[in-house]
Amino acid sequence: MLIQELKCDHWRNLEKINICFPQHLIILQGENAQGKTNLLEAIYFLSRGRSFRRAKDQEMVAWGENYSYLGAKVVEDGTYFWKEVSIQLGHKKEWKINGHPETRKRGIWLVGYFPSDHEIVAGPPQNRREYFDEAIGFIYSAHSALVNQYERLLSRRNSLLREHASEELIETYTKKLIQVGTKIIQGRIEYLRLYTPLIKEFYSRLGMNNQSLMVKYQPIGYHLDGESEIHLAKGFEEVKEEERKREVTMIGPHRDEIVFEKDGHEFRTYGSQGEKKSLVLSIKLAEMSVIQLIKKSKVIMIFDDVFSELDQLHQDLLIEEILTHGQVFISTNQNSERWTKKKKDRATVFRIEKGKIKMEK
Repeated sequence: MLIQELKCDHWRNLEKINICFPQHLIILQGENAQGKTNLLEAIYFLSRGRSFRRAKDQEMVAWGENYSYLGAKVVEDGTYFWKEVSIQLGHKKEWKINGHPETRKRGIWLVGYFPSDHEIVAGPPQNRREYFDEAIGFIYSAHSALVNQYERLLSRRNSLLREHASEELIETYTKKLIQVGTKIIQGRIEYLRLYTPLIKEFYSRLGMNNQSLMVKYQPIGYHLDGESEIHLAKGFEEVKEEERKREVTMIGPHRDEIVFEKDGHEFRTYGSQGEKKSLVLSIKLAEMSVIQLIKKSKVIMIFDDVFSELDQLHQDLLIEEILTHGQVFISTNQNSERWTKKKKDRATVFRIEKGKIKMEK
């Protein structure tokens, strides 16, 4: 899968664009605040249906304009389709596939790395839960539906605890939470079975020692037997009185942790900045591999400001790794001449300045 052609109009600071991309490595080179990240955001939006910045749709519209448009010609296995989205101020965004109104569900399989992804490793447990639930939901929409359902049930149950509702009513929501929560936990564990060996493999390929690297699913307030039997019901029974006192749901997938360990210690505390960055990159490359494995499709990858905090050796290892995969977009403010000379047959540089994009020859 690749994006062969991209059109955009009034998208943030980008000028009207109609540009064709090659199928290999695309370098978006330019100084800060020129539009590199905005272009990556546009590609991400077409795939995921939202900004990676968690910005509102209306924020995509250029200042002083009342609409924004994106369109891409997506090629896969010798066929193609056009995917478009229009955002008009005061209205919901509208999606089209080949000119016909449709939801965004027609897939553009894409994985993105952004500097904020550092928080997957370094941030609180919620960041890891959200990342993995989104990664699973991107492949299996049923998982996203379960997470949304669970959040609604959790909110209602917490309200009932605060209101000191009857035991019978709270128990009704407890049973529903257990039913939905068990499916979420099973989905996470199954994903990690595929995912963990790949993370370790990519971490090694990026020049890091993976011998002591571990990824663990850590339940809070209940236990797992052989990662298959999930004892949520027993856990809820054990904390029933404490939940009444605290007026909050204390166990379930909304509290669980996914832990990255090195030498028996948590990465977020003991890993160096370079180790953490290499781990996040390995996480994203593993996500790409899982999509390819399940969906049998090449995955587009985008990397924003990926070279910061990587020395020359690890930059070279990353480039060598991603060149073995499909279409890749990388933004950088570094001079790209050094490695584009070595990879000139597999890399194309586009210069971005003040919202204008131009291919370098």
